[in-house]
Amino acid sequence: MGNQKPRRASEILSAKKKAVLRFLLLQLFLSIFTALGIFLIAGGLYGYSFILGALSSVIPSMFMAWRMFGKKGTQPAKEMVRTFYRGEASKLAMTVCLLSLVFLLIKPLSAGAFFAGFGIAILSHWLSPILLRHA
Repeated sequence: MGNQKPRRASEILSAKKKAVLRFLLLQLFLSIFTALGIFLIAGGLYGYSFILGALSSVIPSMFMAWRMFGKKGTQPAKEMVRTFYRGEASKLAMTVCLLSLVFLLIKPLSAGAFFAGFGIAILSHWLSPILLRHA
């Protein structure tokens, strides 16, 4: 442990980018896989309602990751905090818009399956400490 060189900020940032991308892809894969299972077991209405709910959470998360890690190189800490707050506010607004649009435009919709997909996608964030621990 004493022989290891300290990691540069760019190396840490690159590792975090990879870990977040890996988590988002896993979240997307699990959402689609679960929706396909629901589609086969319960029918199309429940399957597409579930995936729309999950995507209403996953898409804003992907946007947030792009806001945080989309720029090349490192940024000063103050700028990173500002970017984080702007990204989080945009993510919240995007989530509200997506939820509203789905309810306004998609008919028929199973509200239970929709909110199950949304809830499971949000709860999957609890997995992120486990998946991001080694980054």
